[in-house]
Amino acid sequence: AVEGVPRVSPQALQRRLDFLLSPAAVQQQLSAPLRPGLSPYFVEFTCWARQMREIRRIYRAQYLQKLAEVTEIERAREAELYQKELEERRRRKQAHLQRIGEDMKRRAILRDRKRIEAKVNEAIEMARRSKLKRQRLYWFRRMETLSKLVVSADNLDEAFAALPGSTQASGGSSSSTSAASSSPAASANSGVLLSRNVSIPYLLRQLGGAKADPPQKSRRIPGIDNVQREILQMSYDILGEDEERFDPVPAQGAGPKERAMQLYGRFSEEEKLALLGQKIEMLSRKQALEEQKLGHADNITTRLLDELQAVKAAVEERSKSEELKGSARGSRGADPAGLPPYNPAGVSIGSTGAAAIGSRGSDGASGSSSG
Repeated sequence: AVEGVPRVSPQALQRRLDFLLSPAAVQQQLSAPLRPGLSPYFVEFTCWARQMREIRRIYRAQYLQKLAEVTEIERAREAELYQKELEERRRRKQAHLQRIGEDMKRRAILRDRKRIEAKVNEAIEMARRSKLKRQRLYWFRRMETLSKLVVSADNLDEAFAALPGSTQASGGSSSSTSAASSSPAASANSGVLLSRNVSIPYLLRQLGGAKADPPQKSRRIPGIDNVQREILQMSYDILGEDEERFDPVPAQGAGPKERAMQLYGRFSEEEKLALLGQKIEMLSRKQALEEQKLGHADNITTRLLDELQAVKAAVEERSKSEELKGSARGSRGADPAGLPPYNPAGVSIGSTGAAAIGSRGSDGASGSSSG
């Protein structure tokens, strides 16, 4: 805070200042009382000096009051800005914490979902394994049953022990009757001719005619109609604006320079310059369109346009320089025989060149003397 601010009303100071700057101050100087031993000039000078001191004090008091007022306004403004900054920091911190909380919540949801899906998949896998075990057990049981029905050299006598109409060489009618009466029981006990349930797909699989089992109902995780989960999953998708802007450079193959050399290496200078002009025109139209839509051009577009314009300017400058050199060479004419080539770098030349330069110098000197 400002120290030494007078506690006088600004209106009183202004009224006193108006009086001291008015013609009434001159009347006060003229009406100052005379005292014995004092001259009128000294009395008027004393009154004028007192008025000047009062004017300086008023100016200083007004300055201090104004300075205190401005200081208080600035302090209030700084306090307001500080409060706004604190609020902004608090808001940013809250947004950061909210973002971290959302990320943690998303991770927890994904972790729970993965755990639930792992349990469901484990249950489904256990069911599939159990079904496969049951199928194998049924297959082994079926094979065991079939092994009993298959007729081989070992069980030939048991399978065909007593067939209808079979007779023995030494037996009579009683023996044939008893064999005929016991043939159905023997046939039933063997079980060879009682299994007539033939499965075509089973036979095809056993004989190699079918490549796979008959189609069965697939066991998948059933779909869940959950709108919130679908929206959450859609928010994690990679959209078009999140993808890479340019194609990735292949690990093996030609790089950008080699690819450009393969595509444009056989172009002539005129074709290259025409292609460069077309690229510059395309980028200029794109930059104008971006400025019309967005209000400002893209930095990448501007940089590419500047680089292409610089390349074009360099090519044009080089061609113009070559043209000027050619015209100067044509106007100068061919060099005389025995004259060394032009050496602007100042490289040392041989004795022949030095002799030629000396002869040219002597010829020039003789010509100037004769002139």
